Amino acid sequence: MAERNLGDAWRALPAGARAALEQQWAGLAAGGLPCGSAVADGTGRVLAAGRNHTYDPVGALETRLRWPLQHVGIAHAELNALALLPTESEHAALTLWATQHPCGMCAAAVGFIGLGKVVFLADDLSDDSPPGDIVSSRGQVPYQPFGDLLWWTISSLLFLYTPAVLAGLDARNLAMNRQRYPELVRLTLELAESDTLASAARAGASLPTALAPQLSALVSVAAAPPRIG
Repeated sequence: MAERNLGDAWRALPAGARAALEQQWAGLAAGGLPCGSAVADGTGRVLAAGRNHTYDPVGALETRLRWPLQHVGIAHAELNALALLPTESEHAALTLWATQHPCGMCAAAVGFIGLGKVVFLADDLSDDSPPGDIVSSRGQVPYQPFGDLLWWTISSLLFLYTPAVLAGLDARNLAMNRQRYPELVRLTLELAESDTLASAARAGASLPTALAPQLSALVSVAAAPPRIG
């Protein structure tokens, strides 16, 4: 893993994974909770994408047309992506890509509309439910962890980043993961102290470009295998 080039690793990702991560990166730039999601068809073509807008102010009409849910508690990434799928879509043939394991609310929506499969890049580090409860939330929809430790680490770091900027170790998501993933939390706090990543995102840098200088640190964190799935 240590010799991986981040640009090559980015280009090797399935289109759905890249689209979900791009939405997560956009959430980081906006100062919200960075979560991203995308829906792809059987050929891998991305049909819809969305990010978490729970903490974003309601935007102008064109913004609301692009992301239907804003500044409400249900404005999760998965729901914003699903809200862009027409009713007549063949939902059973589609795959939801999510940067984090969908919460119970989003999992219920996925099951309700009959989506074919879910692939998640990282666990939901805000969910401290017993593993059995998380699995049972999936209903009859197959869930698959992406299974790449580097992208698990990157997505988890982005997820924790805004809370780290706002509250440091006092942030709930940081505090509850300090024992489980100490190196991940340490690196997140280190980058958040100078707001390194969000500054790059707001300046228009792409995710792989902004994270390339941190690759060695990310690989080191990923070398301590987290629980996946």
